[in-house]
Amino acid sequence: MKVAWVCEYPASAFPERPALRRVPRGHPVPWIVVQAPLIAASGVELHIVTVSKYLDSDEEFTSGGVHFHFLKIPRLPRAAMGYQVDRMRMARCLRRIQPAIVQGFGTESSFGYTAVSAPFPSVLMMQGIVSRIARSRGRAALVRQPGLGVSLMIERRTVRRARHVVCETSFAADFVREHNARAVVHVIRTPIRDEWFEIARRADAAAAPEILFVGWALPEKGIDVLVTAFSRVVAECPRAVLHVVGPCDGRYFQRVLQPQIGSLGLADRIVFHGQQPAAVVAERLSRAALLALPTRMDTAPNVLAEARAAGVPVVASAVGGIPELIADGVDGVLVPDGSAEALASAIVALLRDPVQAAAVGAQGRHRVRRDHRASVQVPKLIDVYRDVLATAPVIA
Repeated sequence: MKVAWVCEYPASAFPERPALRRVPRGHPVPWIVVQAPLIAASGVELHIVTVSKYLDSDEEFTSGGVHFHFLKIPRLPRAAMGYQVDRMRMARCLRRIQPAIVQGFGTESSFGYTAVSAPFPSVLMMQGIVSRIARSRGRAALVRQPGLGVSLMIERRTVRRARHVVCETSFAADFVREHNARAVVHVIRTPIRDEWFEIARRADAAAAPEILFVGWALPEKGIDVLVTAFSRVVAECPRAVLHVVGPCDGRYFQRVLQPQIGSLGLADRIVFHGQQPAAVVAERLSRAALLALPTRMDTAPNVLAEARAAGVPVVASAVGGIPELIADGVDGVLVPDGSAEALASAIVALLRDPVQAAAVGAQGRHRVRRDHRASVQVPKLIDVYRDVLATAPVIA
């Protein structure tokens, strides 16, 4: 079976290839990186097709049994052009590959739309739901980020055109059915690396408790809510420290977060580490008392599975698909979106009761081991491919 994935892929995964070194470090897309070699090892001929405006020319090679196609695109305003140049370049590559099936990842740019509009049987993988994220940010988001309107339009077109859709949660599945009643929906949990299960917990009860946030430090992730909540946590647990791991928009940090942190007197209690490799995230998880994710909207945040695989108790907003992933008070703690008071109370409760925190962490680890192991989830995706091909119309 020959399968083509149309997706974002981190060029930083290939430091040995000089032509890819100019491509800036982007999202690590771990759900793609984890699954690709396992798909190839199962006997599938896997091709990964992606685009970058930072290449001097196309770069095509095979690594780990996977065939990669990094395609050069002009340095043009991609969103303003409706990602049409991306789509045309990838469509041309797909015609050359002639896959039995194409899978597109995401709905907000060119990848998903390229897959569902290609003349091959296709599968769409839902990731973040742009329209739900935009709604959580309010109408002002469209003013601050005009390209968001293009993403919303492409998402609608992509979902309506899809025939087979893989979703991580029923929340995402319901969104698909709302806009495309004919689509066949397959719910498959996001697989994570086995290494997350191997992290040895080294949280020291005598040390200052470390609260961890992993992700983009942006308004939609609720980082401002966490900062406010943390000021209340410090009042109850004076030695607590907040570590933020992930990229942060410089303007947002200078205009919003830095003044907020300064006014609350927390400058020496919050550490911003920026984007870090998985090894650094693993090290922080090994020492974290808990992970906090006060996101305003999410479908199935990967970090929740990674943290819980390591046995770290989590406190997260009860939004989007998160309540499907966490049983409140059993394998995690859920709090109302936007409530700094509820977030602070949940954090303090876990810090003050290490026995309960350990129990929550252990239950989370058990559930993630059951639901997110790649060895369990990847065969389900291959079964989806077989189902799609079995029902695909024969083209003469």
